[in-house]
Amino acid sequence: MTRPATTHDERTPVPRKSTLFCWGCDHASPIDGDWVRWTRERHEEYVCPDCETTIAKRPLPDEPARDRQLPRPSITWHRGVRTTMHVWRASVDISLSSVAAISPYPIGTSR
Repeated sequence: MTRPATTHDERTPVPRKSTLFCWGCDHASPIDGDWVRWTRERHEEYVCPDCETTIAKRPLPDEPARDRQLPRPSITWHRGVRTTMHVWRASVDISLSSVAAISPYPIGTSR
């Protein structure tokens, strides 16, 4: 079995997908490489260490995962009961309309 022909030199390292490139000075480095990171109010900036060009801005998470509050049990219970009542009402409405469709006499009239 023969190996397929390649167009690149196998000794040359292939850049990773997470490599950032500076368009100001052609500096290249992995995202966790030598980029200067500046944290602002709502985002984090990746800045080139050679020419100080801002390469990328990434938003910071709104709130840390450990600070998120779970809904109160009373709210969860209320939502569950309300959803159950809506489903029950819809099933009763469907049942009554099915009975009305099958019945030879209109509902509310005597035989």
